[in-house]
Amino acid sequence: MHHTPFKFSKLSFLFFFFISIYACQQKEVPLSEEYLKADSEFRARLNKGRDHYLKLVGLHQLNFGVNLFGGSDANNIQLVSDGLPATIGAIELEGNKAIFTASDSTEIRLLESDSLIAIWTDEFLESSENGAMLKHKHLEWQVIKRVDDYFLRVKDQNSESAKLFKGFEAYPLQSSYVVEADFRPFDQAQTEEVNTQLGTNQQMDFVGILSFQLAGEDFELSVGTGGFLIVGDRTNDETTYGGGRYVYVDLPETSGKVTIDFNRLYNPPCVYSEFTTCPLPPAQNVLPIEILAGEKYEQLK
Repeated sequence: MHHTPFKFSKLSFLFFFFISIYACQQKEVPLSEEYLKADSEFRARLNKGRDHYLKLVGLHQLNFGVNLFGGSDANNIQLVSDGLPATIGAIELEGNKAIFTASDSTEIRLLESDSLIAIWTDEFLESSENGAMLKHKHLEWQVIKRVDDYFLRVKDQNSESAKLFKGFEAYPLQSSYVVEADFRPFDQAQTEEVNTQLGTNQQMDFVGILSFQLAGEDFELSVGTGGFLIVGDRTNDETTYGGGRYVYVDLPETSGKVTIDFNRLYNPPCVYSEFTTCPLPPAQNVLPIEILAGEKYEQLK
């Protein structure tokens, strides 16, 4: 019996080509109403939490010895805000302590309890710690330690930036960016120095590795204490912040499965305040792909 040979036409080739491309793409599964509700609540909490950073108006490095600060240019640190005393007080760095002493007749309160204070001492033991928040009228401040340097971080409750902020643009939610990962914990936390937005280094503890697939490729991320992830990708410096984005995951006590929701990648504090000390992604957490999910760099109008 004679068989006519099959002719693979150009049209057939194109048909099979596009079918294969479609088959390789990740399928989008509709997100549940429960997921959408949880995401909306997440966005609301995120924007509410940013109020603190949007009200930051200063980050001043402190010297060992006495540092005077207030509205006058005669101080080591001059603050610019309406109605400030010439000198609010002095901060003396002594060993691992920062001792604040209020100027005469200046009413200073401890923010946490609203109690009046004249002297306050913060003791710093770790490389990255925050002192207590003190306040005078609408102005608030705290001493923070980053590695071996100390800074005075200042917050103004009357900040215009906080009043005008409406949030950030974000990519559409996609189920393909909710991935399952394998968590491999380290025997003990591994400390690594990472760069920060300030141009300094910051020590960060990593507790394990997350292995997962995204867009058909295998990837790994180093995960920090508490499930903290700093992720870089090829959208950085394009549609997203150049210094990467953050996301948290729920880690098991031992090895096991973990969900990474890249839809919840959010901008670090240094995107909306220059007075923060954001860690940047370590080299191993900069992925060689575009992650078209999570927050963008552009603010909502």
